[in-house]
Amino acid sequence: MLSNHLTLLCVVPALFVASKASALLESNTKLFLSAPSFAVVGASNDESKFGTIVFKAMLEHGMDVVPVNPFVAESHGISCLHSLDDIVDPAHTSISIVTQPSVTLQILRQASALGIFAVWLQPGAEDDAVLEFIASPNATARGTSYIHSAEALSLEARKSNETPPCLAGDPAKPDLISTLARRG
Repeated sequence: MLSNHLTLLCVVPALFVASKASALLESNTKLFLSAPSFAVVGASNDESKFGTIVFKAMLEHGMDVVPVNPFVAESHGISCLHSLDDIVDPAHTSISIVTQPSVTLQILRQASALGIFAVWLQPGAEDDAVLEFIASPNATARGTSYIHSAEALSLEARKSNETPPCLAGDPAKPDLISTLARRG
């Protein structure tokens, strides 16, 4: 009997934490999607790349979105911005980042300095250094909201053909495509 009560004491706080995390994710998702404009860092002209897939999904949902990629001229007929500095109104723009973690960290520093409205790190765009940065006062000083996977993927996992860039429907690894699909 005591064992059952101890199990309950351990499970209930875990459920509370999961519920609180879920509510925070939902709140941050609504905030991200409330922006009047969007950008996808890592979109390209390669249809197989996850950045392009995210960009295309946002276009198909009627979102005002631009691609950001200094190495590509356009994606889906829309000229790529070369940098976040080219965003007209960063304070009212949410960005989705689909890059390797070393690039992501540079982008996050730039986004923070510009006061980007909200940032969604797609699964695989983060590592421990990225997660540490977004938890720092420097990242949140201008009010930027962040959404990211619950765990950083290892380099091996990111390179593995068996590890998809997003795990649709996995609340521990939120991705924008499945979120848009669920919202219709």
